[in-house]
Amino acid sequence: MQNDRQAFDNEPFGSETAIIGVYKTARKAHEAGLAVLASGQPYWIYPVEEGDYVLVVSRQHATRLQREVEIAEIRSRYWPPPSIELPTKRISKAPTGMAIVMLLIAFIAQNEAPFLKELGMNSSQGVLAEGQWWRIVTAITLHADVSHLAGNILSIAIFAYLCCRYMGNGLAWILILLAATAANLTNDLINAERAFFSLGASTACFAALGLLTGFPIGTYFRSKEPISTRDWLIPFSGGCILFAWLGGGDFPTDVAGHFWSFLYGLGLAILAAHTAMHAKLSQFWQMVLLSLALLIPLMCWGMALAH
Repeated sequence: MQNDRQAFDNEPFGSETAIIGVYKTARKAHEAGLAVLASGQPYWIYPVEEGDYVLVVSRQHATRLQREVEIAEIRSRYWPPPSIELPTKRISKAPTGMAIVMLLIAFIAQNEAPFLKELGMNSSQGVLAEGQWWRIVTAITLHADVSHLAGNILSIAIFAYLCCRYMGNGLAWILILLAATAANLTNDLINAERAFFSLGASTACFAALGLLTGFPIGTYFRSKEPISTRDWLIPFSGGCILFAWLGGGDFPTDVAGHFWSFLYGLGLAILAAHTAMHAKLSQFWQMVLLSLALLIPLMCWGMALAH
């Protein structure tokens, strides 16, 4: 708003009215007029020779209405609140492709040597009673059939890769592995009193979905700007809807494993984004974490085969 109202002669508008604002466009003038209407008073907009538009109100209420317009304009400077800008890293697709290849190799191997499924699947009794801790990791690489494998590969290709775009390959894959193994262990603890078995990379898929869902929330918490709620609420709602759509099913679907992996992924992503861990890690440490994410499953299979 231009404050120099004296530049215009008020006479053409009548002695009972007063100009309280001058604007470059009629739209801006009408936007200011909304504050006048909100105060219960009428307003008028007139074009002037200089190409501007003046906001005219009753002279009796002019001082109060001008103040209301000024307050409204100050508030509008901060609306709508800025959207958060989620980081996107230029990353190689190779690690995600390597994970898919590893799943394919493991599936071929378990079909050629069926004992691998028995040796590597998650088992509450095997883990808790016999100390076969490798099972919470090796189970992620095993699948019941081709459709089971295909669904998980598709999910990993989408969710895991997008996680890598946010966090970098190393951090994303180590968090996916951590959330998935934590979900398998939680299942074992819950089912400690009975025989429980599970297998599949579904826990990794839903861990990745949890990471995707939680990352904008953590970024929202870290931001010092008054950002819009939609920037975290929409991803959170979308993630929950996807989880409900993809994570359910009838027996023998491990719904509990899907839930725990999604929940752990959600929590880890909020922590990582809130602490800006993804921004603090150098390329070297990203490579270290990526190497760990690759070596841990191989080491666990080595322990299983040596058992």
